Amino acid sequence: MNVVRQNLLTQAGYAPYCGAQDCSRDWPRARWDGAQFRCDCGWRSALPAAFVAEYRAKWGIWV
Repeated sequence: MNVVRQNLLTQAGYAPYCGAQDCSRDWPRARWDGAQFRCDCGWRSALPAAFVAEYRAKWGIWV
């Protein structure tokens, strides 16, 4: 498991930085949109469904 995914599952409130190669917002922390993390520049994470389910279960996030 990579560091970002480990942090997402072990640190409450953790959010990854924007993953866009050229972020127009200077790579802020992304926000959870209910299914993935996203940035105002348009970038959206592509976490696998199994990981998203594990993340939701860990933190009690039900949409």
